[in-house]
Amino acid sequence: MSNPKIIVILGPTASGKTKLAVTLAQKFKGEIISADSRQIYRGLDIGTGKDLNEYERLLPLTKGERKRGYHLINIKNPNQKFNVANFKKLALQKIKEITARGHLPFLVGGTGLYLSALIDNYQIPKVKPDTQIRKKLAAMTLTQKLTLLQKLDPASFKTVDLKNPRRLDRALEVCLSGQKFSASRGVKEPLVNPLIIGLQIPREKLNKKINARVEQMIKKGLVAETKKLIKQYGINSAPLQTIGYVEIIGYLNNKYTPAETFELIKTHTRQYAKRQMTWFQRDKRIHWITKKNEAKKLIKQFVSR
Repeated sequence: MSNPKIIVILGPTASGKTKLAVTLAQKFKGEIISADSRQIYRGLDIGTGKDLNEYERLLPLTKGERKRGYHLINIKNPNQKFNVANFKKLALQKIKEITARGHLPFLVGGTGLYLSALIDNYQIPKVKPDTQIRKKLAAMTLTQKLTLLQKLDPASFKTVDLKNPRRLDRALEVCLSGQKFSASRGVKEPLVNPLIIGLQIPREKLNKKINARVEQMIKKGLVAETKKLIKQYGINSAPLQTIGYVEIIGYLNNKYTPAETFELIKTHTRQYAKRQMTWFQRDKRIHWITKKNEAKKLIKQFVSR
């Protein structure tokens, strides 16, 4: 039996992935599986740029089945654990369900590790959480952690999202348990047959879109959303230690002025977009496009094979 065909739509944050994916899913009778490591959390709406209004346009595609046209968004509370292994398992399950309905799965997002774990069938390290190691890591500074990872596992130092505290700590936890994080995350035979489409956008244009998006987030109430999440889940909740929220927390602790806070969010988001592209550009299977019609042509050819 052949592997199920899936369409992958990827690109940096604020590039317009969601809008493109929804348009394509409507045309090709598709359902979207989100590959965003933060949009899985309920309540993290403004700060993660959840485009729920776009996703809701997919609802008619599955009318009568009482199934939504999008998946793996708002499935966990911020105090619940979720990792790449959980994502891979759930995404594969959704792909089977979508395919069984006669629909085409669209994997959409910007979290490179999530996308690669599924597309390339990563074998996730099976090292169990170690309380003692985690206590040791909690007492270390970011600089100390980076130095240690570079020493223990240079390959992981080059690929792990070093700005994501949970992924950095997990890589170190595996290394300190006696394995190399990079070696233990091998690959096996693929489980899906992907067409990978990347949304390409000039750097200057993307930076302008990022800046405008951050300003819109502030207007929509990012500060109020952060306060609400802190009240519900605590200031140290892991999902809040990410771009958008961590800067607002700094502002609430009088670390930054409002102007400094908003500029930091823009800067950190631009830096994150650059890291996303660095990750994606290593994959030569990606068909980079600039126009919607290019994607339509690629998908038509792919599904007709």
